[in-house]
Amino acid sequence: MRPKKSNALPKYVTWKKNRKKDTTGVLWFERRGWPAVKFETQDATAPEFWLEYASFMSDGYRPAEKKVMQQNFCGLVDSYVRSKRYTKLARSTAQDYDKALKFFKTSFGNFKPKEMKRTHVIQMRDSNDHRYRFANYLVQVGSVLFEHAIDLGWVEYNPAKGAGLLEKTGNDRQPWPQHLIEAFRDAADHRTQLIFELALSSGQRIQDVLDFRWSDLSDGGISLIQNKTGKSLWVPLNAKALSLIERTPKHGMTIITTSKRYNYRPLAYRSAQQQIQQVREEIGAMDFDIHSLRYSAACELAEAGCTDEEIGSITGQTVQTVKHYTKSVRQKASAMVAMRARERMLKQNKN
Repeated sequence: MRPKKSNALPKYVTWKKNRKKDTTGVLWFERRGWPAVKFETQDATAPEFWLEYASFMSDGYRPAEKKVMQQNFCGLVDSYVRSKRYTKLARSTAQDYDKALKFFKTSFGNFKPKEMKRTHVIQMRDSNDHRYRFANYLVQVGSVLFEHAIDLGWVEYNPAKGAGLLEKTGNDRQPWPQHLIEAFRDAADHRTQLIFELALSSGQRIQDVLDFRWSDLSDGGISLIQNKTGKSLWVPLNAKALSLIERTPKHGMTIITTSKRYNYRPLAYRSAQQQIQQVREEIGAMDFDIHSLRYSAACELAEAGCTDEEIGSITGQTVQTVKHYTKSVRQKASAMVAMRARERMLKQNKN
């Protein structure tokens, strides 16, 4: 309904024609700095109109917040963290990503992704070559970020693709030798030995071991969902691990917990790592870290004659990863077979 006089309308209410030569129009609520809102009730004399007006004038109406996203690395990281690309990551993977994402925000915060070239990615990688794993992770996470930037329409290509990763220098990680395994068992207290034995028996990453619950135990094994891969596994435990579990009081939800002083909460990764390292220093095993136990488990299974697929069914690794973990054992076994064949040949030739 068109008002008879313009001053008959309340404050912030305007009547706008649909067309210049038309006599029909629409009532709007227009307040400076706020978005315009069309009245549901177009009769300015109706009670419903005044109810709408009252709600617009009260706390019931607020203008939509304008979200301005800067097209720099700070904005890109914030957008990525809100995306499904990030939220679907496993917890441990997201924690690893966070370290790289923090680096991008700190080092390139106001730098625009569209200005970044492959040479910049390579320079970033090489400037962190003293910690080659992190340097490679920056390239990998950077590639994910640029793919997200492509989806947003901020860039047209991914400069991290083709940048390449650094090759590790020095010796590859090796499994624990048997004499150091026995030395660790003799030197460690109950909880530290429990961590060590569960990791060695199950072949799982240490965070997965710390997540083992009493309710997960069944039929001499443990059920778990790997934090990094999301794989669901049931893994049998050896006699030593089961014996330690039997002597462990059930105080908390997880098998490995803090002390009574800290209410038997699940033990943190950092605490477990520190406990393991103290014993490593004591027995002279600094060349063999906590993750090397995963190598040890895979190598013990290989020495027992298990196939790569069978080893992977316990460790949750791909066949390719199993081959990498067990290559030293496989080489030794192949060398022994070759030597026996050589000795048989020499014996036959002598006869």
